[in-house]
Amino acid sequence: FETKCWQLNCQYKCAITRNSTKCYCGDGFEVAEDSRSCKDFDECAVYGTCSQTCTNAYGSYACSCVEGYLMQPDNKSCKAKNEPADRPPLLLIANFQSILALYLNGTTVSTLDSDENNGTQTFDVIYDEDSICWVTISETSSELKCAMIIKTGWFTNQRIITMAQNLHNVEQMAIDWLSGNFYFVDRISDRIFVCSRNGNICITLIDLDLHNPKAIAVDPTMG
Repeated sequence: FETKCWQLNCQYKCAITRNSTKCYCGDGFEVAEDSRSCKDFDECAVYGTCSQTCTNAYGSYACSCVEGYLMQPDNKSCKAKNEPADRPPLLLIANFQSILALYLNGTTVSTLDSDENNGTQTFDVIYDEDSICWVTISETSSELKCAMIIKTGWFTNQRIITMAQNLHNVEQMAIDWLSGNFYFVDRISDRIFVCSRNGNICITLIDLDLHNPKAIAVDPTMG
C-alpha cells in the first residue's frame, strides 16, 4: 500500500485504509476530479455552515451577521441586539380572546383583555412606531385597532382605524412599516388587498389564481 501511495502522487497526503489507498486534503480543501490534487471546498454551499451570511475564501470561509445582530463566540451563530439595552425583548402572542406580551422567559408583562378584544383574528407590529395593530371580528362587526407598546411592555393609547373595506373575512394581516400600509388576506373571496395607513383607501392586489390563502408576509426594504 505504501507503494500505491507513492504512485498516487497526492498533493497533500495519502491515506492507507484496509482495502485501498486514496488521497485526502487539509481543512478547507477537497480532492479534485483527478483524485490527487486539492481544490477549495466551498463551505458556504453546505446548509447550516453559518446562521446568516457566509463568505467563502480559498481554503477557508467567514460567517457574518446582518445589521441588528451580533456574532456569537462560535463564530457562526447570530443573536439579535438588545437595543435599547434597558428595554428587554418582548414576545407577543394572540389567541381569539386576547393578546399577551411576555418576556422571553415566559413571564407575562401585560394583556389586552378579552372584554376589549373579543374575536382577535390577526395582528402585526409597526416596529419604528413601537405599536401593534390587530383585527377583531364578531358576528356583527369587524375592526382594525392599534395601540402603543411603551417601555414597560404595557399597551396604551388604543385607537380604532376606520377602514374603507369590511374586514369580516380577513384571515391574516401584514404591515409595511415603511409606508404604513396594511396588507390583508381575504379567505372567502380568495384575494389580497391593501389599505392605506389611515384606512380610507383600499385596493385589491391579487384575486386570480389564489386559492384558500392562509398567511401573508411583506418585505418592506425590497418593496
